[in-house]
Amino acid sequence: MQLQCILYSLLLNHKAVSNSKEFLHKINFLLRRQPPWIWLSQRGFLSRLGFLSLTLLPLESIQQFRQWLQRSLRPSPSINLVDSLPRSLVWRACWLNSYRPAELSMLWSAGLKSWQKVALQPPDNLSWALHGERRRNWPDGCRAALALLTDKAALLAATPDLWRAPFLLLQADRTPQDFTCQQLPAWWQRSLIREGLVLKPQRGHGGRHVIRFRATPSGLQAQALFGAPPDAAALQPLQDLPAPHQLLACWQLLCATREPAIAAPYLSHSRELPATSPVVVVRVITVRTAPEAPIHMHLAWLEVPLEEEAVALISLKGRALPKPGDPFSWQQQQSIQEWRELLERGVPRCVADCLEASRVMHGLLPPIDQVAWDWIPASPQPLLLEGNGGFGLLVPRLFQLANTAP
Repeated sequence: MQLQCILYSLLLNHKAVSNSKEFLHKINFLLRRQPPWIWLSQRGFLSRLGFLSLTLLPLESIQQFRQWLQRSLRPSPSINLVDSLPRSLVWRACWLNSYRPAELSMLWSAGLKSWQKVALQPPDNLSWALHGERRRNWPDGCRAALALLTDKAALLAATPDLWRAPFLLLQADRTPQDFTCQQLPAWWQRSLIREGLVLKPQRGHGGRHVIRFRATPSGLQAQALFGAPPDAAALQPLQDLPAPHQLLACWQLLCATREPAIAAPYLSHSRELPATSPVVVVRVITVRTAPEAPIHMHLAWLEVPLEEEAVALISLKGRALPKPGDPFSWQQQQSIQEWRELLERGVPRCVADCLEASRVMHGLLPPIDQVAWDWIPASPQPLLLEGNGGFGLLVPRLFQLANTAP
């Protein structure tokens, strides 16, 4: 349903798109999207996730053939993660269907060692189709809540003060260029000099373009908190601490984007938890079964940075998911063991506060069935990073499989 609305909007309102590049970008987004099809599963030769729409069939056919062509000409760089797995399984999962190699590696480690078992867990990049199908009977498909969750600035503005860090929305055409030191928020300069400022896109999820900036005697430093490190050569030398419009320009140059950005201080988690760099994030999934039903916490885990830029996903009971490809190193396993022992003694107060805050935040939204919340487990109160109504379902499934394992 969501895809159909996007398509109709493009085809019927394309004259309203003032920028031809924006129109082409949206068309490219549709063509690159994976169609909600599963091949050679228990449901038949070809099955579709969600309601079958003959209107979208031509578009989805183009999407599918494009995906197959791309996988044939340019295999995934991480295909080596499944080198030791059966070729027939890899072909069915990663070529015929759209499982990522890292995803298949994690499912294999979870005990799903045949295509029949893997096919019961739809690819993570089709989570949007499963969310959309589940929301068909909700008021307006939960669009009001999804629109609020997609706009990080709007969501933070609606967040109670005790759970919200200071932030600025930076837009190229609306960010004043005549800030003086007296006009800048006090936290802007303090954060740049100390722990740093974090810029990320106003819209979207998945850790895309999250950059930490710090002012040092040698100049402005940039650190990607997720993904590849930024090109330091792209940073322009600045004589003074950068004003908002200057930092926005640096961020846009590093990320090759013209998007608006959210700027906020780099946050630290509570001293109840072991020190890490970057900080620990608590993800909480809240659920309500009907628009007037009570909200409850469905699942929660910690995303813990480890040595050598690895990340461990650890449940509140101390169980860590396996790492795709090579197992955790001895040093990384020692760090995970420290967290396991901490959680086995009981959920720390700063983490428990994230659970209750998530339930309250879900209640502040327009009707929606499920939301994934990202928090910094700070003291005295947790601080919200973002909420996501279209979150991936792979990690929740892996934790559910781990909980049912002997």
